[in-house]
Amino acid sequence: MSKLVWFVLLLVAVSAIVAESTLENDDKGGPCGKFSTLRILTHKLRHCEKAARNYNVPPSVQCCRDLKEVSIPCLHAVFSSDAFKKVGVDPKIAITIPWRCHHIHH
Repeated sequence: MSKLVWFVLLLVAVSAIVAESTLENDDKGGPCGKFSTLRILTHKLRHCEKAARNYNVPPSVQCCRDLKEVSIPCLHAVFSSDAFKKVGVDPKIAITIPWRCHHIHH
């Protein structure tokens, strides 16, 4: 399948998971639990920056390892946050990182 089809399927899956788990995360303070999206971006996803800027740059092992510790709803919140946009990362590329981690490091 083309990359566009995979991207659309990924977006549909992420949207479904986010919609389903919204109620689940309300008691923890938000989609990222007790942490802000900025803290997740600067502490957990800092190793993913190059891969989030350029589709041709493979995500590092550390990026993929850190990504496993971030829930899908939190990841979605980070990707749609103002902080994420301010660092100049392309959300269309960043959303592909979980898929790229799976295919590169498995």
